[in-house]
Amino acid sequence: MSALPLIAVVVAMACSIVPADVTKQIIPPRTEYKTAEAAFHVLLERHADRPTSPQLLRGALDGAETYIKKPNTEKDKGAGCATLTLERPAFTGSSESDLAKFSESLDKAAAGCPSADRTQLERAATDGMAKSMNECHTYYLDPDRAKSFNRPPEAYSGIGATISATRPNEMAEISAVFPNSPAEKAGVRSGDGIRSVDGVDVSGFTAEEIATRIRGQEGTTVALLLVRGTTEVTLRIVRATLIPPRVFERTWEGGSIAHLSVLALNGDVARQTADAVQRHLAAGAKAFILDLRNDPGGDLSVAVDIASIFLKDATLVFQVGRDGDKKALRTNDRVYNSAFNKPLVVLVNERSASGAEIIAAGLRSNKVATIVGTKTAGCVGIGQPREMPDGGLLLVTLARMQSLGGEELNGEGRGVAPDRSAKNDLDTPEDEEVVAALDVLRQKLAARP
Repeated sequence: MSALPLIAVVVAMACSIVPADVTKQIIPPRTEYKTAEAAFHVLLERHADRPTSPQLLRGALDGAETYIKKPNTEKDKGAGCATLTLERPAFTGSSESDLAKFSESLDKAAAGCPSADRTQLERAATDGMAKSMNECHTYYLDPDRAKSFNRPPEAYSGIGATISATRPNEMAEISAVFPNSPAEKAGVRSGDGIRSVDGVDVSGFTAEEIATRIRGQEGTTVALLLVRGTTEVTLRIVRATLIPPRVFERTWEGGSIAHLSVLALNGDVARQTADAVQRHLAAGAKAFILDLRNDPGGDLSVAVDIASIFLKDATLVFQVGRDGDKKALRTNDRVYNSAFNKPLVVLVNERSASGAEIIAAGLRSNKVATIVGTKTAGCVGIGQPREMPDGGLLLVTLARMQSLGGEELNGEGRGVAPDRSAKNDLDTPEDEEVVAALDVLRQKLAARP
């Protein structure tokens, strides 16, 4: 899941990104559905799991039908043809023949639902095609969402928090709260579910839609109804102009334990993390917490650089490509801090994804860090963005990741399991995960000569 600032929406960073391939099309289009066709060829020819033509096009028709049947409301933005069912042709595996059948099915759907927007119909089909891969690193972003893809957040007016992306029938949640922000001062907590915004029930809204409702002019007030454990909390928060931090810093026990929280892996966050480590070492820190809770990932190079601050000349994970070839993902020795020899805990949770999981897996496998928290998202792979003819982006998984022990890290129920389990209880004010991390570090410090 991606984390979205509540005023400057940053979309879909749950991916270890390699440089973009902006080729608009692999093969000249043979249908009028240029975007869907381009996505089809990219997935067939590049995806690590080698999809088939029928798999992709059945998924595309599922996505198109979902759009056709959705009501045309502010929340759903569908075509409103609830009784229309798309024709499902018998696909044979021949890409040209199957594409022609797919195109004919979309044409019939558009003709049978005059309220359907053909552009939105095609984008829904492209989205459904990407979702048919059933893994988190392959997805489609329409042109509006593509504009903010993997960009570091800029100054905005809002409350100073991030919101988790939603899945069907799940409530959006606050994933992180910025230090000294209006949200923190009002009592917003990570893990709070968002029931309503200014009295509007946002159940079923996307994270972007909720974020849009929460952000607003500096000095104005937004009312949030939050679900916290077994209770509901209503908060009125005055919006302010904020620059989202990249690295949160705090200390424990008089500065002897430094706590660095990394929100996302993009921009110059690796340099900021390295600077913070050096600064706390110089101030006499004896142990460190690297907090990757709710970190959805981002640039692969940033993940490697952050791990490399603490680890030299080592393999973090293995990359497994389309043909089964295995390649070591190694540290960048140029950023290693030779002065770092301190006990280290990496904090993770179920929203720690992709690059955050690579960092955790690599540091644990090389016996540099103890992992505390809950099992990570199991969303670990290398994705590459491809520009589509409509100006959107298709993210394509090029390789999957394995730990040094050979365990698959990507997939439901997988991920990085903690060495010590800890999970926050929202009915209590204490951060149990931090408490557990501090306990581990105290034990490590006590055991040192």
